[in-house]
Amino acid sequence: MLKKFFASLFSIVFILTLTGCSLTERDLIDKVYEVNTPPRLMFLGDSIAAGYGLEGYTSADNYSCPDSYANTLDVKYTAELAEIGSHEMQNFAVSGATSADLIELLNSGKLDSALAETDAVVISIGGNDLLENIYPIISSLGITAENKEIDISNIDVISLIGQLSTLKEDVNSSLAVFETNLKEIAVILNGKTQGNVYIQTLYNPFESFADISMVTEFTQNTVDEFNSIISRNCGEKYKIIDVAADFKGNAQTLTRIDEIDIHPNEKGHKAIAEAVDEVLTAETYTYTTQVYGEPHLTLTAILLIAGGILAMLIIVVIIIPKLFKKYE
Repeated sequence: MLKKFFASLFSIVFILTLTGCSLTERDLIDKVYEVNTPPRLMFLGDSIAAGYGLEGYTSADNYSCPDSYANTLDVKYTAELAEIGSHEMQNFAVSGATSADLIELLNSGKLDSALAETDAVVISIGGNDLLENIYPIISSLGITAENKEIDISNIDVISLIGQLSTLKEDVNSSLAVFETNLKEIAVILNGKTQGNVYIQTLYNPFESFADISMVTEFTQNTVDEFNSIISRNCGEKYKIIDVAADFKGNAQTLTRIDEIDIHPNEKGHKAIAEAVDEVLTAETYTYTTQVYGEPHLTLTAILLIAGGILAMLIIVVIIIPKLFKKYE
């Protein structure tokens, strides 16, 4: 009788204990990596950042032209971070946008949540601030995709004289507005994101107009001043990606200027991608992902095990002595 009782009792306690041991769980814990690839990347600005003119580009979709430097870097960084997590790229560039337009977008609040989460913001802006002054001059000189020499017979002399008389003043005014807006853009971004902010310099697409020195000299001086504004205002507010340095002397092959289109072609976007990548990957970013930790007992398991141990102690200390006394 005693043997059957003890066998049954110990079996119950043993089963309870084993059941408790099987009730384990693994918690999700944060694992922090230090990487040289920005996990969350944002592009802002104008048609250059949007990928205007590339195959697949539409004004409503910045993600369908695979050769744009934003999309090229997205593919590269996604592959680099694949083993530890994911990469996210967002492109809010708008073709035709000026620095004033970018300020309006930033102040709209539409990007606040995205900016709060991003690790790096890359901006191409300001070219349209100047083009409104320069393109009319190009047109008045009779310069076309077929003829990049001054065509006297096609020059609108009256219009040209009027434009040239105010050109320098207009350009200086545009540069002053750009500088004011650039400072505001930097302040707004520094207040909305903890990520690094990067501003691209502007290249001179008209440098190949060697036979029209008045165009090349004027545009180069203007672009130099534009980039000087970017340089002297950076401080700790943003870092510079010097696209202009890579395009200098190569604008004819890296843009569509032969078609009187200042935008970068596929080779140009590849050059910009390399320039952006070199600067971005020189930084260190923190990437946090969740992984399962070591298995541990659940509260239920702990209580079952403790109950089993307590039951065994009661059996050994109280019940067994009483049973032996009863059968003496």
